[in-house]
Amino acid sequence: MAQVVVIGPGGARTTANDTARPGESESELERLLSGKIPGREGFAGASVQGVRDETYAGDYGGYQPTASESNNGRTLSQGLDVAKGMMSFLPEAVLQEYAKAWVKTGDKDVAVGLTRQTKAWKDNFGKLMRDDGTLIMSEISFMGVKASYKQTLAEVGVTDFTDFEDEFTDMAVGYNTGDPVSAEEFQARIDLVYAGVKNQIPEVEKLFKERYNIPLDSGTVFAALINPKIQDKILEGDIATLQLQAQATSRGFTGTFQNFERLRKLGLGVDKAGELYRTAGAMMQQAKTIGRELDLSTLEDYAVGDITAAKRVQRIQSELASTQGVQLGAAKKDKQITGLIAD
Repeated sequence: MAQVVVIGPGGARTTANDTARPGESESELERLLSGKIPGREGFAGASVQGVRDETYAGDYGGYQPTASESNNGRTLSQGLDVAKGMMSFLPEAVLQEYAKAWVKTGDKDVAVGLTRQTKAWKDNFGKLMRDDGTLIMSEISFMGVKASYKQTLAEVGVTDFTDFEDEFTDMAVGYNTGDPVSAEEFQARIDLVYAGVKNQIPEVEKLFKERYNIPLDSGTVFAALINPKIQDKILEGDIATLQLQAQATSRGFTGTFQNFERLRKLGLGVDKAGELYRTAGAMMQQAKTIGRELDLSTLEDYAVGDITAAKRVQRIQSELASTQGVQLGAAKKDKQITGLIAD
């Protein structure tokens, strides 16, 4: 069974199967050409353009025109030239599908419509099509927006876009909301993120090399910081732990990778870690002024919600708040405050 293209009066087109189904005396094509199909009587006596279904063998994905198609004088080579003249920016597989469609129809616009029904087009541009068959944007606009995203990342050292392709596609079509992320909006987002993490990049690079003896360029570090898929590929997300460690080491604190991994898994994020290590030194020094020992591990545990650590930090904070004038009637002994909240 093959589906053929039929040209009616005024250039109207339709398709019909040329083989009768079991139990039928006439094929759909025979009934169409004899005016027996309701609503399509105008195709009675119309001309048959050629076979629409595809037999795969040979070049261009294996398509070869049937005899009826060859009689129209169009060739695949000509079709490919037409495709490249109209839309050279499209992937080769899509151009080939257009060439095949043009050979069949000889109509550039119809060939575009048929191409958009092919697997090659859907693999590359399927998310552009709405449920009603209209496009969110043209193929060239879609590819242009994605190219602008790549240029923006290239400016901050990211050169491998493999793991960004799906995200680029979703942003360009607006995550099915009809509100695409423009090139300007993406540029603003990346500038904001880069400004927030650029100072961490050298430290993360150094720690990664120290831990694994693997050089890691700054573009890869930034890509991993903003894309979990890349982060997961770099030793199963270890770069996220190194990012926490960088917050500590950049402020003079040391610790084991295992401890930072523990803190990360307990929910310590980069922003909170930055605040923790930025204020830790001053907090520990203040505790000493009232005779209290407060170590970094207690503050780290406090930051991830440990109850025991929280109670200790809160007691020390209460004592610090009470030291001025010894407002609660506590006694001084050997320059230490006593009589407040016992450990």
